[in-house]
Amino acid sequence: MEILEKLGIDWKLLLAQAVNFIVLFFVLRRYAYKPMLDFLEKRSERIEQGIKDAEAAKGKLSEMEVKEKEVLSAARNEARDIVAAAEESAKRRDAERFAETESRVKSALEDAERKIAEEKRRIMDEAKSEIASLVSLSVEKVLQEKINATADKKIIIEQ
Repeated sequence: MEILEKLGIDWKLLLAQAVNFIVLFFVLRRYAYKPMLDFLEKRSERIEQGIKDAEAAKGKLSEMEVKEKEVLSAARNEARDIVAAAEESAKRRDAERFAETESRVKSALEDAERKIAEEKRRIMDEAKSEIASLVSLSVEKVLQEKINATADKKIIIEQ
């Protein structure tokens, strides 16, 4: 102990400081260090769990991307089939409408030809009638006598 006194160290004070250090060490260890370690360990576990969850989510995301591509492919194929069916239906409907229109046009042409022929016959009959009356007037003037209607018709038919 004399060595300590020669160095200027009070052994009682040193002992009191050692006891204080030990008490402080146990108090800090119990109330600060241990809760801090527990907190850090829980945090590490949460971080590890977060990493695992992220990896699982990444796997699910890749699965979902594959499923999405499959669904999109199926939807595209279905849309393509629907468009093809619609085009075929439209072509068939157009062909039916064309045939219907063609028959209507043909019917209208036949009607028009029939009306034209009828009108031509009527005009020809009128023209014959007018020519007959003109001829009879001419003959009347020339002969200065009127020919009756039955005789006119006989003359017209003979010529």
